[in-house]
Parts: sequence; structure tokens; C-alpha cells
Amino acid sequence: MENAVISPILPFLFLGNERDAQDLDLLLRLNIGFVVNITTHLPLYHLDTGLVRYKRLPATDNSKQNLRQYFEEVFEFIAHQCGRGVLVHCQAGVSRSATIVIAYLMKHTLMTMTDAYKYVRSRRPIVSPNLNFMGQLLEFE
Repeated sequence: MENAVISPILPFLFLGNERDAQDLDLLLRLNIGFVVNITTHLPLYHLDTGLVRYKRLPATDNSKQNLRQYFEEVFEFIAHQCGRGVLVHCQAGVSRSATIVIAYLMKHTLMTMTDAYKYVRSRRPIVSPNLNFMGQLLEFE
């Protein structure tokens, strides 16, 4: 999973992992100026450069974590991207970040949860939100 490359989901929305978030050259090349970090422990790698704006959603990948509480907050952050790209990442780019991206597609493209999941999986085959997060997506639908 750590060998997965950053995945474009929409022209301005990217799904990735810790390694992608660390790579400032990659972020700049893709015109990514906003990063959503969905971890409790990974650094906001390039905060001190002023080149990237960050939103941290302090979440873990487990059966008790409520990600749905962050949906509207992250949607608002993404809405202010001002023509720049947005990277949504967690540690592996498989569960937490995929859940947020699927929820964003459901809200802003009016896709069903199943269609949004299939679309994201077609762009990043390793996505696999945990069962708890899948349940939260169904409730959001």
C-alpha cells in the first residue's frame, strides 16, 4: 500500500498517503495548496513554508472513531481551495481519507454511497474504508 501513488479523484481533489504529504515537489507540481491531514500524529509537513494550508482532522482508523462529525468542516475547507488542488491524506490513503473523499463526492456530485465508493476505487484501487466508516457513509446518504 505504501507504494500507491497519489490519486487524482477530481481535477482539484487528490487522495494520498503520508509519503505524498511529505513530498513538497509533488504538491507544487500538482498545484496542491491545501492539505487535509486525517491523523492524530503525522506532522503538517510544510506548514512553516507558507505554501500549503492545512486542516487536521484528529482521527484514528478504528471501529469507534466518528468521522462523520468532520464532514461539513472538511467540505467547507475544500470549498475555499481557490483554484488550487486539495490533497486528502491519512497514513496509507486507504480508509480515513477515502471515507472523507467518498463523502465529499456524495455531497457535491449527488452520487449514492455505492457509486461514490466505486468511482473512488476506480481511481485508487486500494481504498477500503473500515466497516464503521462505511456505516457512517450509509447514514450520511
